[in-house]
Amino acid sequence: MSKFNKSILVGIITSVTLAGSAQAACWTPAAADAAHVRDLQSRLMVAALRCVKSEHDVLPHYNRFVRDKKPVLKLGNGILRGHFAKGRNKKQAMKHYDRYAVSLANKYGAGSGDLSECKTMKDLANSAADSDGKLSSLVNISQFHGLSPNLPGGRCGIVIASSEN
Repeated sequence: MSKFNKSILVGIITSVTLAGSAQAACWTPAAADAAHVRDLQSRLMVAALRCVKSEHDVLPHYNRFVRDKKPVLKLGNGILRGHFAKGRNKKQAMKHYDRYAVSLANKYGAGSGDLSECKTMKDLANSAADSDGKLSSLVNISQFHGLSPNLPGGRCGIVIASSEN
């Protein structure tokens, strides 16, 4: 094989490797949905802590949400852990997952401490707790309330199959 052909082959292999790495960093629909649910949980957790002394205490409603929706919350967290495991060892994956989960809580915890939204958060916690327990229902609640999790790397591209006639 000539030096030129070897260079082309190395270039192709490098391109395929980089494309695979970029694809691993993107968010599948399932991972994006799981991120919505984790974002909702983080938003409510921060509100529960912040609003505990207000007339609209969120904590009992948040606790009911976590208790009643534990299976779907575990499912979502498992999907997220799987997302962060792509191309990483177990320790690296947990580090990235933990960093992501903390970033969601920090996004809401960095607020002013204003209690004016406590009633809205109490209603959101009730809505989440009263949902049917499906991941898709919690995603819909998250989206309806304008929550938008950060998805570093963006969503994965859609591949559409076609056939020629």
